[in-house]
Amino acid sequence: MPGKPNPAETRTGPPTIATIAAHLGLSRATVTHVLNGRATEQRIRPETQTRVLDVARELGYRPNASARAVRAGRFGSVALIQSQLGEYLPSELLYGLTTAIAARNLQLVLTHVPNVDANGESYVAHAMRELSADGVFVNRHGFAPAPWLDRIQELRIPAVFLNSKQEHDAVYPDELGGGLLATDYLLRIGHERIAYVETEPRRRPHYSEYDRRAGYAQAMKAAGRAPLLHLLPIEWQMQGDSGADGRVQAALRLLKEPERPTAVVAYELTEAMAVVRAAIELGLRIPEDLSLVQFHNRIDQRCFLPIHTVSNMMREVGEGAVDMLVEKIANPDVPAPAKAIPEVLLEGATCMPRRTPTRAK
Repeated sequence: MPGKPNPAETRTGPPTIATIAAHLGLSRATVTHVLNGRATEQRIRPETQTRVLDVARELGYRPNASARAVRAGRFGSVALIQSQLGEYLPSELLYGLTTAIAARNLQLVLTHVPNVDANGESYVAHAMRELSADGVFVNRHGFAPAPWLDRIQELRIPAVFLNSKQEHDAVYPDELGGGLLATDYLLRIGHERIAYVETEPRRRPHYSEYDRRAGYAQAMKAAGRAPLLHLLPIEWQMQGDSGADGRVQAALRLLKEPERPTAVVAYELTEAMAVVRAAIELGLRIPEDLSLVQFHNRIDQRCFLPIHTVSNMMREVGEGAVDMLVEKIANPDVPAPAKAIPEVLLEGATCMPRRTPTRAK
């Protein structure tokens, strides 16, 4: 006598609540209550709950997200709008976002925006409709024009800017505090001639270029020391010499000064590596002859030299952005005060107290 057919083998389409109800001989309401977690509230017997859940697993039942979104008025997903122009998206920031989103039982969708300067306001609204998103993270680092921000507000789009210094609805690292932190540390261990090394201004500078430099300058002036800003060229390939790097040559000029700095604060890894290369060429030891602090997500050891690093705390930026966006989704008409995440100094092996030269007797 043939056995009872396996429902997983006989079905012709995706399993539904009606499929499960028909297979078990139960009402659709009973199955719905069980699958929605309301079985105990509806006084459905435990054995019935077990039967429903077993068959749902056997059939590979998946809840209808669209129907659930209609009932709840929410999609349960948020979108990350990432510029195709190559905006900075470090792995630590993405990790902070995804872990915080998962903890809230939400889903993350990633999309690219063609050119937010030209059609950003329409694209954000379009992305929310097409991606069925309750809110968006905007990874756009350039200056955001006021009309564009106003339009997002008018459309009641819950949006939070990542790593972008805005007055409202933004979470970003406290780069001004980071510049103060790095410089105060070097001053505290006895350095007086401290240079700040960065690359020539870019066409679309990030706010960190202003704030890190300003924090450095504030700390130097507070200590009664003159700031020393040294620029590396953007166009670093030198004509007629394929082996020369203009950034290293610029760093060499700094370290060849009669009153050369005993310590350097570097804007980021590129500038730090130019200083390291120049120091090696001049026979200067790090940290014995020259201390070095850079800005980065974490201590970088790709050159086998763990550099003292002011971390921009990107994981915490991501986590803070999720908290803010959840609040924005609940209250889309209320601008959220921007949040600056404090930076911290990670100690590597490139700094030591300044040694006072011994005088000949």
